[in-house]
Amino acid sequence: MVALPFALWILPFRLDLGAAAFGFAGGVVGGFGLILFYRAMAMNLIGVVAPVSAVVAAAIPVMLGVAVGGERLHLGQVGGIVLGLAAIALINGGGGAPTKAARTAVGLAIVAGIGFGLFFVFNHAGSSGGVTTFVSGRFGSALASFCFALFSRVSPLPRRSVLPIIAIGGSFDGIGVVLYLFATFHGLLSLSAVLTSFYPAFTVLCARLFIGEKLAAIQLLGAVLAIAAVALIAAT
Repeated sequence: MVALPFALWILPFRLDLGAAAFGFAGGVVGGFGLILFYRAMAMNLIGVVAPVSAVVAAAIPVMLGVAVGGERLHLGQVGGIVLGLAAIALINGGGGAPTKAARTAVGLAIVAGIGFGLFFVFNHAGSSGGVTTFVSGRFGSALASFCFALFSRVSPLPRRSVLPIIAIGGSFDGIGVVLYLFATFHGLLSLSAVLTSFYPAFTVLCARLFIGEKLAAIQLLGAVLAIAAVALIAAT
């Protein structure tokens, strides 16, 4: 809730139960997606996980629009999806036969991407609620985290040494959600989607700079293609 003052500053405030329901649903699926994303990154395959999850997250709203909304795919979107599938294959198969950890990381990244994609869809549907949607989404994410801790039998309380990192990461996550709601409420979907699509590049760069993670050449090519695929899907 560190981002709540920021939300109150830039988002509209409407007591809309429908928007709150969409926000809560988005928080639940996005929360589970984020948990799986972290689990995958903990396998020291950040450069693999970030691009794969981004491709899936970008494709989900498009595919739902086709399946449910009767929308038609543009040529660029088809090309982006095909390019994304090729990127996932390169990332998963790079550097020889994929290890069990690599296969698990890619699988978790795909499921996490589905969660992120549904998060975008639900929050777009409830964006008119503004602060109400944001707050209900935070409760949804908290519920997802609690349920995961309960069923996986891990402590829901983090170690004191990592609290500052969690606070910083959670604050940026909250601010990111607020900005996404602001963008979708004001009809800037295409622009926000394109800009958001470049987050894997920064994640891969941080993994290289801070923990020295190295990708095989073919995996690096796959990561670059994945980022290009997301941009194609989102920009069309």
